[in-house]
Order: sequence, then structure tokens, then C-alpha cells
Amino acid sequence: MEIAASARPVLPAEAKASALKAVFAAAIFISAFLLFWVQPLFSKMVLPSLGGSPSVWNTAMMFFQLVLLGGYCYAHLLTRSVTRLHWQFAIHGAIVVAGLFFLPLAISRDLAPPADASPIPWLLALLAASVGWPFFALSASAPLLQAWFARSGHRQSGDPYFLYAASNCGSLLALLSFPILLEPRLTLAGQSTGWALGYAALLAVLIAVAVFVSRRNAGEILPAPDAPAIAPSTTSWRERLVWMALAFVPSSLLLGVTTYITTDIASAPLLWVIPLALYLLSFIVAFSRHSLLETGWALKAQTVGILCVAALAFSRGSVFIIAGAHLLTFFVTAVVCHSELARRRPSAENLTVFYFCMSAGGAAGGVFNALVAPMIFSSSYEYYLALIAACALRSLMKDQPRTLTLRDVVYPLLLAGLVAAMSYRMIDAASVGVVTRLACIIPCTIALYLFAERPFRFAFSVAGVFLASMLIQGSDVLHIERNFFGVSKVKLVKNGRMTALVHGTTMHGTEFVDPALRREPLAYYARSGPVGQALALSGKRPSVAAIGLGTGALVCYRKPGERWTFFEIDGAVERIARDTRYFHYLADCGGDTKVVLGDGRLSLKALPDRSYDLIILDAFSSDAIPMHLLTREAIQLYLKKLKPRGVILANISNNYLDLLPILSTLIDSVGAAGKHETFLPSAADAAHGATASIWVAISAAPADLDFLASEKRWRDINKRQGGTPWSDDFSNIFSAVRW
Repeated sequence: MEIAASARPVLPAEAKASALKAVFAAAIFISAFLLFWVQPLFSKMVLPSLGGSPSVWNTAMMFFQLVLLGGYCYAHLLTRSVTRLHWQFAIHGAIVVAGLFFLPLAISRDLAPPADASPIPWLLALLAASVGWPFFALSASAPLLQAWFARSGHRQSGDPYFLYAASNCGSLLALLSFPILLEPRLTLAGQSTGWALGYAALLAVLIAVAVFVSRRNAGEILPAPDAPAIAPSTTSWRERLVWMALAFVPSSLLLGVTTYITTDIASAPLLWVIPLALYLLSFIVAFSRHSLLETGWALKAQTVGILCVAALAFSRGSVFIIAGAHLLTFFVTAVVCHSELARRRPSAENLTVFYFCMSAGGAAGGVFNALVAPMIFSSSYEYYLALIAACALRSLMKDQPRTLTLRDVVYPLLLAGLVAAMSYRMIDAASVGVVTRLACIIPCTIALYLFAERPFRFAFSVAGVFLASMLIQGSDVLHIERNFFGVSKVKLVKNGRMTALVHGTTMHGTEFVDPALRREPLAYYARSGPVGQALALSGKRPSVAAIGLGTGALVCYRKPGERWTFFEIDGAVERIARDTRYFHYLADCGGDTKVVLGDGRLSLKALPDRSYDLIILDAFSSDAIPMHLLTREAIQLYLKKLKPRGVILANISNNYLDLLPILSTLIDSVGAAGKHETFLPSAADAAHGATASIWVAISAAPADLDFLASEKRWRDINKRQGGTPWSDDFSNIFSAVRW
């Protein structure tokens, strides 16, 4: 009697093969999970020391990409120069074991970067000393495991790229888990301990891999794996440069789109991991065994996405809609580039070379965005250059035209001129309606879409549209300056009636051009607004500290005999505020007002307790408030620095985060008292330069806020609204988003 095929017992050889495959997949999965867990974890640890700047993430990403490149280079050299399997295991095992001496990960809260120089070298040194070795060990594990599997004798060893899916799944799961599961439930110390345990678990699995493979290849010199017929066995330098170019563009776009989002909303892990998760998802789509997105459809989706980004350059709207369009465009562009990488992948014999070139391209993208672009560009032009390069790389795809004709240059020039002419009067004109804007945008969009059939024509056309947009938007810019903390612009607004300091996309202070009015505080600081009311009612405060300088408008509330000190992390902001070609608040009202460069919280910590009668919190990076200024420890520090009956005034205005519940919970957690006001200016107030704002007043005792009793718009804080109080070791940005 025959036994049905489905009921046949599994042969020992098949069981061993399945176990071998499972152990390799588990090792790669754990390695990738740890690799992408530690990136947002450690970046969040160091973020408070650098004022919450979005550049922290870009610099950290560049570091991680460079270490990844080093790990891939080491993996390639190890597999090529050491032929005996047990020596490869021993060498890499020793490197992994050495990483245990750096665990658990932690940094001192007292560390501070130099105030008078770029913090990038300081940050890179901190990353290297704290997390560099364990990250290097992890980064080398994935290519080594795939190379070992290729020579394990398994029936699938000829094409080990399927293990890349396990790597990407582990990476993606780590990124999704961080903001949704890990960050809301664990402190940084708890996560660091969990990460250390995961690292130890990886070491145990690597030992299991060594045992499995060594038994199958006991001591012999490893032969080169058989290459599948579809993959080339040799690669030229031209092909390797193509691999690097296809990896460079998505990497640069990743950092560019992340900076765009975090500048406006908040520099926080939740917003770091969304683009990075999409980046990894594009690898999963591209390297899957079965096509998840046909190249033709991906190219069409990329075309539509780039058209949307180009159209949005000439319009305004919800940042979530705009950010969504940019993220989707980034994702489909990454899929296009990575799918072409997957199509061009070599045989398993050149696996480590392939991964090294991919990593080199990715690292080059990180270095370009984090180091090169800020030195050569005055604004964030690198993001648009990467989009243009992505359009040009379409010429590498199958069945795409590769020739360049005169019309590929002339047509884009004509389109750029037309766009510039139509946009000159439209871009900032409030009287131009939606219909008129669409009548201008739609024909240009159709022309761009038609040009997409020729990659170089499409790239030149997109470049022309972006250039026209930048020229028009920069027509009223008086000054522009870029550094680690972002792009600061001085521009004319309100038909030339006011000068504004713009950081990212948010105004950080305005001043009337008319000399007779230039001592009048405007925007968030208008006399009709919350801070104007509070300072008018509070009487004389002999000693005042303000974290965040902006244009210095607050100093015009300075009364005779008061000593004011501003704490400002960005030297460019101080230079602009003191430049009387643009602003006059410090010159006209400041007197002997001091400006101390450095992170406000760290600078305050170094001063004696009970130093100030009033502390004003007004630090922003574009529209985002540095999160380390809004923790329980930070509030406790401010209260310690107050004299008896002292008061804290905090500006928590934000278009995308509801910070009032967060701050109310913090106030309750430290046993303080608080009042708040949400100010919406009347038409008359707005005409005089006032803007909407939300301010909170904090003191050690309720009686210290009695001076606000006559202003009914100041209301008592409703305590315990924001869940678990934020601390230096815990914050949950997810809970504060205005959905």
C-alpha cells in the first residue's frame, strides 16, 4: 500500500537543510532588527545635546551608512582572503564578542557640543565611541551570513539573495516597532537593556550557524558557489558605478525628505522612521522573488509623483498632504532604482562586491546630504537635485531611450520660461483664485507628463520647473544662511511692509520696515497677545532669561533696571538679529542684553539656582519645539532657577502637535501651577502684526500667577491630560500629533 506524498516522513537530509535555512534566516533577521532599532534609539539619546536639530538624524544616518560600508568592506575582504570556514567564524565571532563591552548603550546628559564650532565632528566622535563597534559587527553580519550560506552546500546556496528579504523584514519590523511599541512603552534605559539582550541572542544564533555549517564543511577550503544562469559571474567597473548611482539617489532622497518633514513638525523618531521604513520597503518590493510592482507601473507612478511634487512647489496647503505626496514620490522612486539594482545583481560569487557597491552608493548619498550640501548650497537644493537625478537614471531601465537630442534641451528651457512667467505674479498673490492657479499648473503638468517618455528630456524639464520655482520664491529674500541647525532666511513680507526671519517654512519674528514702528513686537510677541498681556501685568522682573532669540522682539518689553539674557543655540540667528540692515530690536531696545550661545537647557543648568525672576521658553526649529525642553527634568530645572514668586512663560504654538496636554501633565507631575491662553487675533490685531499663538504660564505656587487674574483669557490648566509625563528617558510624540 502506497503512502500519500503528503504523509511521507521528512528525510533527515531535508530536515537538516530546513534547519540550516531557518538558522540563517533567524540570524539575519535578528541582526537587521538590532541594526535598525539602534539607529533611532541612539539618535534620540543624543538629540537633547544638540537642541533637537533635524541635522542630528542626517549626521547620524551618514555615520551609520559609513560604518555599514566599512562592515561590507570587511565582509568582502574576510570572505576573499580567509578561505577556511572556521577561521572566518572565529574572526567575526571575536568582533561580535568585543561589541559586548560597549553595552548597554548610554551617554551622559552633561555632554555638550562646542558652542563656537560645527557640532558634526563632536557628534561623529560620540557615535563612534559609543555605538560604532557594535554597529560595525552587526553591519558585517548580513553579507557574511549570505556569503556563508552560498557556500553551505544547501540546494538554494547558488542564489542566496532570498535571505535579503529576511534582512529587510527584520529592519522594517524594527522601524515600525520603535514608534508604535517600543518608544511609548519603554524608557531609553529599558530599550538599551533590551537591545543588549538582543545582541547577546544574536551571538548565540551565530554560534549555532557556525556549528551547523562546520559540520557540513568540516575544515575544508570552501569552493566558490555555483552561479545561477541568469546572473553574470563577472562585473565591470562601469557596472559597479551603475550600482553605486542607483543606491546613491534613494539614499540622498531619504535624508532630503526626512529633513523636509522633521523641520516642520518635530525632530523625533516617529518622523525619522517613516521615510526609512519606506526606504526598506522599497528593497523588499525590489528584491522579492515574485514581482510585487512591475517596472512599467513603477515608472508611471514615479512620473505622477514627481509631477505632484513639481506642482506643489507653486502652491500651499496642509503639510500632511504635501508631506504625503513627497513620501509617496520618494517611495516609488526608491522602488524604481532598487528594482533596477535587483535586475542587475551578479552571481553569488560577487555577492559581497555587490553589497559593498550598494553600501558605497548609500554612504555617498549620506555624506553628500550631511556634509557636502550644507557647504555648497545655501538652501536644501540637494533634495531636488536627487529627484532630477532619479529622472535621468530612468535611462538605465530596459526599453528606455538613452540618446540625447537638441530638443531634449530646448523644450525644457521653453517650459521653464513659461512656468517662471506664469508664477511671477501668482506665487504669493492672495487674490489669485484656485481656478486661475489650476489653469496655469495643469498645462505645464501635461507637458511634463508627455516629456516623461524621454528620460533626459524629463530630467531637464523637472530641473527647469524646480529652478523657476526657486527663483520666484527667492525674489524677496534679502539674506540666506545655512548651518547644522537649518536654513535661516530674511525676507520681505506683507507687500514689503515687514521684514521676517524664516527658519524652514516658519516665521520666527517680523519687524516693520517703517523706522517709526520698528520697536513694536509683532507675531507671537504682539502686545495684544498672551506674552504681551503677561509682561504688561507682571510688573518689574529684575532678572529675565529667554531660551530662543529669534529676531529679539521680546527685548522690547525690557523695563529700565531689568537684566535680560538670551540663550540661543544657533550662531546664525544671533548674527541676523544683530544685523541692523534687517532687524533693530536688539540695537534699539536691548541695551546691555547678553546673548549666550549654546543649548538653553544646558546653559541654564550651569548657572546658580534662584537666578531669574522670569524664564521665557521660545525655542523653535522651524515649527518644531525641541522635545528635550519639554520634559519633567527640564521643568524641574527651570523651577530651580527661578527666584521666589518667579514665573515661566512657554510658547507652545505648533500647527501639527497638541502640546498643551503634554505640558499640563508635566506641570502636575512636578507639583507646579499653571495657566494657559490660546490666542486668536482679531482683524484689528492681525492688521497690526499679531498672529495666533498658545502660551503657558508656570510657577511653583498658584499664588504666583495671581497677577494674571485680571486677564480672563488666561485659564487654569486642566491637569493630567497627556498620559505618562515626558522625561529625558521617555517621550511619545505619537500621542501629541494633531490627527
